[in-house]
Amino acid sequence: MDHICLALPVLPGKSDAARSFMRELDTTRRTDYDRSERRIGITKEVWFLALSAAGDQLIGYMESADFGRALGMFSASRDEFDVWFKRQMQDVTGVDLEAPPAGPLPELLSTYEVRAAALGA
Repeated sequence: MDHICLALPVLPGKSDAARSFMRELDTTRRTDYDRSERRIGITKEVWFLALSAAGDQLIGYMESADFGRALGMFSASRDEFDVWFKRQMQDVTGVDLEAPPAGPLPELLSTYEVRAAALGA
């Protein structure tokens, strides 16, 4: 299982737009979001807005059996929801997910998870 965390800078004045974007994912776009994630193989996706004096950050955490494959599928997708999502992300962060920045993904350094067996279950 791949565990990926991305930190994307929020453009100045776009923090409320980021909130609205994420709120839409959880409400009116929820069915389309679910369909898209299942199609590309993302099993978990969580977003945070980190506020700081140096500039706000949109922090995304994802789990996938093969994140590289999922990202490639998403980047190339012309699905209406996927195109909408990529436009929203570019508007809020300036990052074009149709041509993700080159370079390595963030390095996973540590992970912790309670195991059912450890709890005596």
